[in-house]
Amino acid sequence: MTMTLTDRQKEIVSHLRVKDAGKSATAFDSLENGEMTLSEIDALCGLINAEFMMEGILPTFEPNEYGLELERLLDLINRPRLSS
Repeated sequence: MTMTLTDRQKEIVSHLRVKDAGKSATAFDSLENGEMTLSEIDALCGLINAEFMMEGILPTFEPNEYGLELERLLDLINRPRLSS
């Protein structure tokens, strides 16, 4: 399944790749190639979730604008796992 990321989603993925410091390089490379394994999807979803918890919520525990962007990215990346 090919995923089409928006420019903003590509920006977020690039930011997450830098923050990850190469630990999940294979998963990021697979995302760019559009062919991810379930374990790579899990790894990326974990990174997105961690980013959401640290940067994507308001003190009221509602998502901020960045959090909403992360939720949309998570939905996109997680879609192949949900459809299998």
